[in-house]
Amino acid sequence: MTDYKIPTEVEAAVLTRVFEQAAEADWLNLQDSDRTRLYQQWTDDPEVGGRLIGFVGMAANVRPWLKDGPMKEYQRARRGVGKYAKYVKRPAATIDEIIAKTLGGEWEIVPRSKRQKPMRAKVRRVGSEDDELHFVAGPDASFKHLVWPAILDRSGGETAPWTICVIDPFLNPLTREDKARHERLAKFLGVRIIYFNEM
Repeated sequence: MTDYKIPTEVEAAVLTRVFEQAAEADWLNLQDSDRTRLYQQWTDDPEVGGRLIGFVGMAANVRPWLKDGPMKEYQRARRGVGKYAKYVKRPAATIDEIIAKTLGGEWEIVPRSKRQKPMRAKVRRVGSEDDELHFVAGPDASFKHLVWPAILDRSGGETAPWTICVIDPFLNPLTREDKARHERLAKFLGVRIIYFNEM
């Protein structure tokens, strides 16, 4: 991605608007054709493309800048991670909140164990050094990425249990078929699948 010199105040105004519209459109569940229309809308918008064009050179550069930078990081930004998180006005649950809601308050994140891509951490029961498990969370669209760390661990002889938390969005809930697929894979891999219902 080209490193354009976009002033902080311009980036803030543009990305606050873009992220708000992405949230309203349910970006993470949009088809590619709908995303393409939204990119075009942003390019044509005087408050987005109009503000960026003086820094990215031409209108044709607006979409690649948005797509390869902020929108590539949008999901992580919604969860409070990365340099674009400050522009999200309606944040989604963080991994800390997801763990507390799904596992309960008796579990804590092991210090310095948080990782990204996918969002994961090692957790332990409060007051216990031995009762630990790996926890990974993300949407169904990223399911293969959620199971990959567990596969790598298992293939390397790691025996700590894995809990895979699939985020189940309120606006686009998982189907029975989706959950049946998850359960088949969980049984095959020897991992636990749980769900986080996100409003």
